[in-house]
Parts: sequence; structure tokens; C-alpha cells
Amino acid sequence: MRPPNRFVAPSFAVVVLLLLVAGACAAPGSDGATVPTTTLAPTTTTVGLVEVRDRFVVDAGADGALEDLADADLGCVAQALLEASGPEVVLSISKQGPKPHQAEMTVKALVACGVVEDVFRTGLASSMANDPGAPAVDPDCVLEGVTADHLAPILVTQFSRPGGVTVDGSAMDALLADTPLMANLMRCSLVGAGLLTPFCDGYLDVVDDVLRLVMDQEALGGTSVDPVAYAALFDVTEGVFAWLATNVPDELRDAAALVHDAVIVTAEAFADAVAGMEGDGPEARDTALLAASSRIGAGLENMNAAELPAATNRLRAHVADECGVQSTVVFDLFGGFGAGFTHEG
Repeated sequence: MRPPNRFVAPSFAVVVLLLLVAGACAAPGSDGATVPTTTLAPTTTTVGLVEVRDRFVVDAGADGALEDLADADLGCVAQALLEASGPEVVLSISKQGPKPHQAEMTVKALVACGVVEDVFRTGLASSMANDPGAPAVDPDCVLEGVTADHLAPILVTQFSRPGGVTVDGSAMDALLADTPLMANLMRCSLVGAGLLTPFCDGYLDVVDDVLRLVMDQEALGGTSVDPVAYAALFDVTEGVFAWLATNVPDELRDAAALVHDAVIVTAEAFADAVAGMEGDGPEARDTALLAASSRIGAGLENMNAAELPAATNRLRAHVADECGVQSTVVFDLFGGFGAGFTHEG
């Protein structure tokens, strides 16, 4: 068996994206630091609008995430900012980047000029080039299927953080939940390392929806379990295990089929429990969870439940070996709901 693949973990997604937005629109050589406004040259009484645009093109395009934009695109951004603010504000942004209260206005200008994806692409490439520990990931691969609508909220949120404080944890998870960035980062790191197998390529396609739901609902890390969230997760998770049951090597087919059968039991139990919920308060949730747990237990008794732990671990090990440990997050959904799904590390 070959060594398990190492691929880009979710934390790397956060690091790369935050390095990007911290540097976007920053002054050349400023490293994103705030430049006192007293260093800015002439006020609106001496600087005309044409000169403001020209200076924005020179200053904002000299370095950082805007450096690869064409002069025409930089001029478009300057014009959009001028229409939303005054010349002094535009000059300030060109030299030191947007202040927190200017975040939404600045990103709207980038969106209006159609350059959000270009800005991210430049920032990703720069961030990875400056990080010797970063995997070889093609920015175009990472941004495949990603749109300005996906990226704009991330930029707005980061620009809104005072003093360069980064966004992380659940806040970043919420921003990434509706994007294909997480699955892309997994896939592209494997592509860069020459380790993307046909199996993993297909698996990452079907697991993408689960990754988004996990980040969006935080069902795995919350202090209380939401049966509605679990019902949604298991609904899409069943499709993942159906795919695994027909795509794993022959020696794992029986194990994968057994796990898939157990997933069906779990998914149906949560779906029926949620359908029978009366209200959405704590008591209704507790009742639904009890009903789901009871039905899962009864369902597992009618199958080879004693073989589930070994079957689950064999299947999980295969996915980890092919696609990296982080791609096995789908297996973490089962802890506490049937002994067969409790993963003993």
C-alpha cells in the first residue's frame, strides 16, 4: 500500500484566502499596514478627477493583488470608487487599501469592473509563492467553478476587519459553505502532486455537497444536535456511500455495501423523525432525536451490525489513502448514532 496522500487541509484554505485579501489594494511595500493619511499628497482642490484615476492606476497597480490588472481595469475600479465617494477617498484606498467602513464600497467596485476573480487569482499565486510550506496548487484549478458572487462576501468580510485581524473558524466556514473552494483545494493539491486518481476525482465530486452542509450547519461541532441538520446531511450522504459501493475495488465491495445499507437506515430514520416533529423547540428536537436513535438501533439489529465497525474503518482507510484524511469527514457524521458508526481512532 502506498503512503497516505497529504493534501491541502481546510486551514490552508483559510490561510491562502486571508493572505490574499489582506494584501489586496495595499500600497506598494506596505505589507497591508495602515499608512497615516498625512502622507497622502494633495487634496481635491489641486487634484482633478483624471489625475486621481491616473494616480490610482499607478499606485494600486504597482504591487499586491491588483498588480496584474490591466490599466483599463484599474481605471474602471477608480471610476467606480469615484462615483461612490470622493477623490481623497480614492487616493487613500490606492495607497493603503480600504478602511473597514469602505469594504463594501471597494468590493462593489471590483465586482462592477469584473475583476474579482482576477484579484483572487493574483493573490492566491502570490500567497503560495511566498509560503515555502504551501503545496503546489494551480490558482486556476482552485477557482474553477468559483464566481464573483462566491468571492465578494469573503473580500467584504476581510476588508471589514480592523487592523488586519483575520477571519477564521466558524466565520470563515460560513463564507466558504456556498462555494466549491474546499473541494477544489482538495482536488487541486492532489493534481499538483500528481496523485489525483480517477477514484478520488469522482469521490470529490459527490462529497462536495456534504462538505458544504457540514460547514454551513456546523452539525458536527455544535453543542447540541439538530435533527433537521442531520436529516439534510444524511440525505446527501446516502448518495456518497451509494457511489462508494459501486466504485471501490472489488475486495471492498461487500464492506461498502454494508456501510451503505446502514447509511440508508440512518437517513430514513432521521427523515421520518423530522417529518413527525411537532414544532422546532428543544423538546421537539429531543423527541425527534430519541425517535431517530431508536429506529437506527432497531434497523441495525436486522443487519450485520457487528461487522459495521470493521467495514467502516476499511472503507475510511481506503478513502484516506486515495484522497487524504480530510476527505473522510463524511465518516464523522455517524458518531453516537449506532455503534457500527463509531470510529475508534
